[in-house]
Parts: sequence; structure tokens; C-alpha cells
Amino acid sequence: MMARERGDPARTSPIFLPDFCKPSMALAVVLVAELTAILIVLGRRSTHEQFWIDLGRTSLFLLWVGLGSAALLCLLRPRLANVRARFAGLVSFAVMTGCAVLVAEAAFWLGQWWSARTGAVSTLFPDAHREFVLRTAGVAAIVSGLLLRYFYVSFEWKRNVQSEARARVNALQARIRPHFLFNSLNTIAALTRSDPERAEEAVEDLADLFRATLHDERSRIPLKEELEL
Repeated sequence: MMARERGDPARTSPIFLPDFCKPSMALAVVLVAELTAILIVLGRRSTHEQFWIDLGRTSLFLLWVGLGSAALLCLLRPRLANVRARFAGLVSFAVMTGCAVLVAEAAFWLGQWWSARTGAVSTLFPDAHREFVLRTAGVAAIVSGLLLRYFYVSFEWKRNVQSEARARVNALQARIRPHFLFNSLNTIAALTRSDPERAEEAVEDLADLFRATLHDERSRIPLKEELEL
């Protein structure tokens, strides 16, 4: 069973998680983090000066969580591609939630270190350790679950669309090829006596055409080969 799955590229190559190793995905993570930070800060109804401070603090926190999770999922992607979707989802959920908790812990202890060094309590860092970490873990778990569900549903939808399109093309080819073959053979038979040279060329062209059609069942061939046919 495992050997058949490994031999089938449609089962092992795709993974429902997006490729976080791409620069475009890193940019998307940054944009989503910034938009989320703006929405969070707007909901707090802060003053004008406090708004920008709160926005900078929230943006920095979400960027660390988002980019950290993306980097870890990028490193784990080759291994997650060889396991079942359910296990890959659980690992991704744990990575994203755990990264958020680690960033929350780092933010709190950084604030404690800053307060001990300067002797002043800064409003940039959280002061309630347990409440802050638990709240961060809860929000991260909900957001991670929703994101993973969206990734999985989107991946399954795209794969179903591709499978249906491939099945339709195969069914159409199965209907067209016999008629095309019979018509070609009849044409060659008619040319055998009247024009043997053209009949020979038609046989060679037909052989080249079927050789290209059956070669590795490729969905795409170079333009040069297409023109030669």
C-alpha cells in the first residue's frame, strides 16, 4: 500500500498546506498579520498617541508569531508531505499554537527583564503572565484551526476540480481515438494503390502521433514537438 502511494505522484507530491517557503507566502503572512493587528487595535478604541504604540506592539507580536510559524512549517514541509493529511494537520496545529505560546512567553520575560534593568514598568509588555499566555494560546488555537480547515478544504476542492477535468479529457480521448484510428486506416488503405508514397508518409505520421500521445501520458509537450507532429 505504501509502495503504491509513493509511486503515485498525485498522492505524495501535493500537500494541503501552502508552500510557506515561497517569498510570496511570506509577504502574505506579513500582510495578514498587519491587517489583523489593525483590526485588533481599532477595536480597543485607544487614544491617538496610544493607538500607534498599541499598533506597533501588536504588529510586532503577530509578525513574530506568523513568520515564526511559517518558517517552521517551511522546514517541516518535506516530512509532512510523506504523512497522512490528518497527522500533518495535527503537527501544523501544534507548531502554530506552540509558536504563539513561545512568543508570548518571550514577550513577558523580555518585559520583566526590561523592568528589572530600567526600574520602570513599561506598558509595551504584558504584566499578567498566566492570563496573557493562556489568552494567546486560546486565540492561536482557534485561528490555527480555522486556517488549517480552510487550507484543507481549498486543497480538496482544487484536487477534485483537477480530477474531474482529467476524467473528462480521458473519456473524450477514449471516444475520439478509435474513430480517428479507423478514419486514418481507411485513408491509408485508399492511398495504398493510388499514391503509395503518401500512404507511407501517413503511416509514419500516424505512428509518430500515437507515440507522442502514449509517451508518459504527459499533459504538456514542448511546442517544438507539437509543431513537428
